[in-house]
Amino acid sequence: MRALPVLLALATLAPLPLGAHARHRLPARAEGAPRVHRVEKLADHVYCIFGQGGNIGLVVTARHAVLIDDQFERLVPGLLAAVRSVTDKPIKYLINTHAHPDHVGGNPALEKLVTAIVAHTNVLKRMETEQAKLEPAKRGGLPELALGSEDPAEKARLDIHLDGTEIHLVHAGPGHTDGDVMVGIPSARVLHMGDLFFNGILPFIDTESGGSFEGLLAQVAWVASWIPGDTRIIPGHGPVCGKKELLRYRDLLLAVQAHAKAHPGLDPKALAAGFDTTAWPDWKPMPTFVTWETLFAAASGKGPGRVKAA
Repeated sequence: MRALPVLLALATLAPLPLGAHARHRLPARAEGAPRVHRVEKLADHVYCIFGQGGNIGLVVTARHAVLIDDQFERLVPGLLAAVRSVTDKPIKYLINTHAHPDHVGGNPALEKLVTAIVAHTNVLKRMETEQAKLEPAKRGGLPELALGSEDPAEKARLDIHLDGTEIHLVHAGPGHTDGDVMVGIPSARVLHMGDLFFNGILPFIDTESGGSFEGLLAQVAWVASWIPGDTRIIPGHGPVCGKKELLRYRDLLLAVQAHAKAHPGLDPKALAAGFDTTAWPDWKPMPTFVTWETLFAAASGKGPGRVKAA
């Protein structure tokens, strides 16, 4: 990604303060910790950790580690064991790509191990709203450092400079939700796109959380227009991939958009029935979560983008 040149056009915030903090050591592995995680090395000092929930990014600098998302609280012991299989350096920052539980569920268990949790302002806002429904003892793990404003259309960027490694956080507008952040590591040519990119399953556009099909498509097309061909991309869900798969994903979204616009009078079920899904065998529906019908509901502004519980 060289220096992610296009990102420089975004609104730039002040660099993240890196004052002196106590080192947080990783705890010893707990007996019986779920062994559900798999670590894949993407570049020198950059890894993807797969488990149950959203894909996790791990960046290891000269003296610290940085986590990108953390899945569920019950899986944190196993996640820490996966981190420890790569490094024993303390986790300096935890970055949340958005507010869904399968990406931030581990925050309460990790907050005492990290210097700060970083996310978009709307992630903080949504987590505060959800935690207000909980007993005080079950609350915690809220982001302490937030970029952007509550207006999701306002672009924002935050650069972390840690031990000579640059990490770029970019919010380019509403997409999967109203608080999505992409995380780039330019020196490693790795980009974590969070749930702006579902690789291999149909995407979920959470319109109830400020998501936008048009916004998601715009961001995917934007990234595809400048990202170098050798970049490794961590999607929110699915295997790590590259520019080829991102272009294919963009084309899927363009085809869905064109079909919905060509038949404005049809409901999502009819739109799905009339769409050639066989042309897109590499994206699978999940009958209890996202289907072709729910995707067209989001694309046509006629539904929440997911299967609603009965």
